[in-house]
Amino acid sequence: MSWHLFNWQFQLCSPLHVGYHKTMHLFRTRPYVPGRQIWAALTAKLTLLLGLSDYQKVGSALEEVFRFGYLYPSLEEGYPYIPCFTKDKGLTFGWGERCLTRREFEKKFLSSTASVAIDPQSFTVEEGMLYQVEFVSPYLTTVRAGIEDYTPVYLKGVFWVCEAETSTFQVTVEDRRITMKADQGLKEIEFAEELAARLQVGGERRNGFGLLKLKLLQLVKNVDERVARDVSGLPGDWHEDKASVYITLEEDEPVWGHVLEPAKVEAKGLIEPLVSRSWDSVKGAGQKITSEGLAWAPGSLIEKKCTFEMLPHGLWKAGDP
Repeated sequence: MSWHLFNWQFQLCSPLHVGYHKTMHLFRTRPYVPGRQIWAALTAKLTLLLGLSDYQKVGSALEEVFRFGYLYPSLEEGYPYIPCFTKDKGLTFGWGERCLTRREFEKKFLSSTASVAIDPQSFTVEEGMLYQVEFVSPYLTTVRAGIEDYTPVYLKGVFWVCEAETSTFQVTVEDRRITMKADQGLKEIEFAEELAARLQVGGERRNGFGLLKLKLLQLVKNVDERVARDVSGLPGDWHEDKASVYITLEEDEPVWGHVLEPAKVEAKGLIEPLVSRSWDSVKGAGQKITSEGLAWAPGSLIEKKCTFEMLPHGLWKAGDP
């Protein structure tokens, strides 16, 4: 079972809201797309392309052969702005030379819109129903000589895929082409052109939020298989063992996924609870509340060299293979 690392880049075509927490009347957004959101969007679309109705079966098959990293905002030619805690500036965004403070990042990439809930029977508004939704903006706006200039925002990340056969489809990888075959090879789906070409993730999708358009899909080739492999510009190295992908970080390197079981990892940063919605066999989509417990948030700094297993939805778990 061999894993292949891919870069991918999406253009953000509409505002992006990924639920985080609420402050007064403001619904805050995460400044990135977790792997679970990507997995859910691909599951919904692939189920329809295969002509099936069993979302759970298709989702489980994707979990077998994919490992999704998070998607982070970036400019077209720049590195992704991953969060990183620092001693002197606190939470910053960016890895390497280009680094923004939290205030600079939010001013540059985040915005909000006001909405109000209306009673469909009386078409009136109850007191206290006005709220704001924060989002990652699809464009950066700058004014030069009185003229507004709009710069597109992109989302960049990585994922791993292995060539294997699941109960639903078979995956093959040839150069940058990922193909998924089903029904004894009679139905063939090209990953980049059919499945991942356009995705919609996050909240407020009924209002058109979260539309992503794939702009780049690139296989990352390792020059020397005998040495640790670079994660395409992100902190750390990766290797594979049996059916899993592992990432090793050195001291003072930031994690770029949520790390489960924080008590087992020496780090400094933010610990937060991970709660999500999933399919309930009785109530339907999004009606089952699940908790992964506490986790180190992306950007937390490792205080001691550590190896993590990459789980299907982009969560990390400490442990050597």
